[in-house]
Amino acid sequence: MTRKIKLSALTLILSAFFLISCKKGEIFLEIPTTVIPVPTTPAKDTVVTPTTPVYYGRTLAVGLGSGNLVVDGSTLGVKCNDLIRIKGGKYSSITIKNINIGCDVTIQNDGLVEVVGNGDHILLSNVSNLTISGNGTEGIEKGFVSRDDPQHRALIITGAAQNLTIQYFSFKNIGDYVVYFNNSNGVYDGSAKSYSENIKFLHIDCSNTGTFLQMEGSVEGGTIKGLVKNIEIAYLTFKNSNCGHIVLIQNADGYNIHHNSVTDINSTNDNHNGIFTVKGSGSFHHNLIRNHEGNAIRAWARSFGNTPKEVLIYNNTVVNSRRYSGFEAQAFDNEMIAGKTTYANVKVYNNICGDLNKAKYWVGVVVDVYDLKGGKCEVYNNKGFNFAAPSPKSFFVNVQGNVSVTENNNSYFASASAAGISDINTLQIQQ
Repeated sequence: MTRKIKLSALTLILSAFFLISCKKGEIFLEIPTTVIPVPTTPAKDTVVTPTTPVYYGRTLAVGLGSGNLVVDGSTLGVKCNDLIRIKGGKYSSITIKNINIGCDVTIQNDGLVEVVGNGDHILLSNVSNLTISGNGTEGIEKGFVSRDDPQHRALIITGAAQNLTIQYFSFKNIGDYVVYFNNSNGVYDGSAKSYSENIKFLHIDCSNTGTFLQMEGSVEGGTIKGLVKNIEIAYLTFKNSNCGHIVLIQNADGYNIHHNSVTDINSTNDNHNGIFTVKGSGSFHHNLIRNHEGNAIRAWARSFGNTPKEVLIYNNTVVNSRRYSGFEAQAFDNEMIAGKTTYANVKVYNNICGDLNKAKYWVGVVVDVYDLKGGKCEVYNNKGFNFAAPSPKSFFVNVQGNVSVTENNNSYFASASAAGISDINTLQIQQ
């Protein structure tokens, strides 16, 4: 709602100045409002919990609907709770930088915002406590669209970031990485500037693209680089790609990957792919992976610090793969650093896996387990059917290392129909 104000002569002059400047510059300013409801367009099959209205401070309108847009927080003089709205149109690029003031700022679409053409599309640097959300216009489900670039990256994030949310985006026909997050030069020393935290990618669609998320980092020579704590990837729909892995996160402390749908990928890609490849600890749950090649997740397990944490893989549905088992878990000697990293324990449970490894290349069961460098693995309450090349010892675990594995209450069936599934193509994300 708009506040009633008594306009002084100076206020009238300033208002006229801003109206005139709209015709000349790239940045538009509107008279501030106090409360702006956030339009919501729920994803399919998503339970929406009512939320209280978000209270914003000023509303800043930017963009001309074309060209190369720069949203510079220093130039705008952003303040806490500002709402920045990007005018709809087709842009060549959007650069967002210097929004890092220690409190929340939101960027939304005002109409359909598309970035089209040959060149890196969206560039983020020096941003934290920022939400970029494509649900700013009622009736538009994904208000930010990046499309039609066979050679470049769609979204590049440079440097460490905290409390960054990217949501309600659509990516189409992108030949390189969709999101490239590079903080690989950031050496972790415990300070906030040395790692990223609370990064969220939510309600995103990808069709005919390269890898969705490439997050650089390393653990070598006693040094940890590119660490991210508490990353969430949820409600991603990814399809029609031959990219190999769709997510690679090199150093994740507390990942939460859930309610994602990945279908029709890697039809001719025969690498030993981990569709999600994540190094660290966290949870992978309530995902649907169908018509694919590769493990649903290659969980390369380790904990940051001295206390062992867990990798939890549960309530996933993985069906109709050309190659490999449903999941993989393993750890490596060179990534165990005394006083900085240690092993993680792995639990694999309540998953549905079927029609795996139809090419009969290697072994295909619920999970391949390699040496966990001190960690243990539990596999229980899983349902499997029609494994073309199971392990001689188990339909559920293929043990390939010196590791303690326990199996309990798993069920195997010769076919999908015997497992009570009439058509695997109708399977949805588990409730």
